Amino acid sequence: MAPILQIEAAKKSYDDIQALDGVGFSVAAKEVVALLGPNGAGKSTLIRCITTLERLDSGNIRVNEVDVEKDPRAAREHLGYAGQESALDKVLTGLEFLRFQGGLVHLPKHEIVDRGRHLLERFGLTDAADRAIEGYSGGMKRRLDLAAAMMHRPKLLILDEPSSGLDYEARRELWQMLLELREEGTALLLATHDFEEADVLADRAVLMSHGKVAGVDTPDALRSGLGSWILSGMLHEHRVDGDRERLRDLFTEVPGVEMPPAPKSSEFAKAITPGREDIDGRPWSEWLRQHAQEKGVELVSVGMRRPTLQDAYLAATQSTVEVVV
Repeated sequence: MAPILQIEAAKKSYDDIQALDGVGFSVAAKEVVALLGPNGAGKSTLIRCITTLERLDSGNIRVNEVDVEKDPRAAREHLGYAGQESALDKVLTGLEFLRFQGGLVHLPKHEIVDRGRHLLERFGLTDAADRAIEGYSGGMKRRLDLAAAMMHRPKLLILDEPSSGLDYEARRELWQMLLELREEGTALLLATHDFEEADVLADRAVLMSHGKVAGVDTPDALRSGLGSWILSGMLHEHRVDGDRERLRDLFTEVPGVEMPPAPKSSEFAKAITPGREDIDGRPWSEWLRQHAQEKGVELVSVGMRRPTLQDAYLAATQSTVEVVV
């Protein structure tokens, strides 16, 4: 079976900025793929090209086997999209907005109200169907965004930072609804810089950095590629610059891959090479604590922990990103 979304060697530049540089991956039916990376990685540019808002310089994008540039209207019939910024008209009620959306996607008039009411029920908004959207909570507005994107039964639903701005409970409710959509047959592409969101939802993650794909795999496979353990800790914040250089010298004796710290961070981390988790029968954390003291490096903390998806991203891209919690 052909994938719902197929991207091949996609390139896009703006003047001297290469926003997309040979991007390629696919999304299968009933699959959730996370497009993971910080602002500026190329996620938004790629989404604009997939949704026919912009054209590639070169390469190819197909949605349900339809070339998005040769036949954009046909491609859009298979696409649903909910952006980071809500497009809701706050004066309308929830049902009125879905009726309006149904007209935009050319649903038959006799289907629009029934489809709207079905989706309001599906996303837990039946009781708010006749209330003005301006009175909705953030989580309710996000669910109405999803309902609007699903009015025409798209094969592929694209979401840009789907849980941005939501509280913990609303995020969890939204994530559960997205997983249910997948089970019902919808393919999902999520653009996010939230590592937890990608870990919870994604069957596969596409690691993007500076317009390129640095890796594509399941979250488990990306983590396990680093080995079983991460040596990590924190430097004293008043001595970060000097101590980090001395720590880097010590790290040359530790087998593995060093992850760059987040900007202005006193944290450090290194993935230990599989099979080399200890030295002379003791953990690397004990070795580092001893040798750091000998070198005059002041460690606030040091220990061993399991790899995270953020660790995998840092190792694959060798870039610095802030943790999103």
